[in-house]
Amino acid sequence: MDLTFFGTNTLFIEKDTSSLMIDPHFSRPRFLKLLQRIKPDASKIQSGLRALGVDRLDGVLLTHTHYDHGMDAVEVARQTGGTLYGSESAACLAKGAGLSKEKYQVVQSGDHTRIGALTITWLNARHITLPPPLDWFMPEYEHINKPITPPVYFWKYQSGPVYAILIDQLLVFGSAGFIHDSYQDCDVKAVVLSIGGLETKSYQHLERLYQQTVVQTGAQQVLLSHWDNFFRPISPGGKTLGLAKLTIQRMKKLGRVYGQNVKILVPGEKIRI
Repeated sequence: MDLTFFGTNTLFIEKDTSSLMIDPHFSRPRFLKLLQRIKPDASKIQSGLRALGVDRLDGVLLTHTHYDHGMDAVEVARQTGGTLYGSESAACLAKGAGLSKEKYQVVQSGDHTRIGALTITWLNARHITLPPPLDWFMPEYEHINKPITPPVYFWKYQSGPVYAILIDQLLVFGSAGFIHDSYQDCDVKAVVLSIGGLETKSYQHLERLYQQTVVQTGAQQVLLSHWDNFFRPISPGGKTLGLAKLTIQRMKKLGRVYGQNVKILVPGEKIRI
């Protein structure tokens, strides 16, 4: 299985002739644009897919439905012919954008999905608790409970249920949260940890997260996502957002303590899992 990162938590996964994408985010509106209503940018999505060499997908999977994970998903599914998989909140995005019913599927924690050569298991997770004022706009447990049609304000993209997604032996977290003692029975070779917001947390919090999502699963490879400045266009090396460098240093330290290889995902780099 090959994985290619393209900023935020955009993950392109290929195995044999099967392919899927997790949390596609190509539009990347600038920070001040969030004061206005936002919508997917079809041309940026097309360019991003072209840069990844993607013309078709079997599936588009969502860990949750915040705008930087879910806003572009329906348009990506439309451009690639892939089926959208996610929560009831994801289904509201599909309905609001006019995606045909046969092109989206609602999943719940514990479900198993077969997408071509890939075996998918959906697991409960949590979103990181954000500090004020972000938690006013993006509270942890809010759902999208009716179809929304862009353009809309970014806070309309509430998280909905949050999933960790196990794809064969790759465990993907779309946010830096977890459910205690929920992943130790998974057969995991590598973990993708979305580290956005962890700069607001203590080292002890990071260690608890690491123990639950990496040490208990037996993973030997830790891949860090959601570290880049997603308010800017994607760049070859990527630009860190805020104090993400501190989180990266802490995560690498934890890898040395517990014996795993920790690396940041680099935009455009293909990794064999």
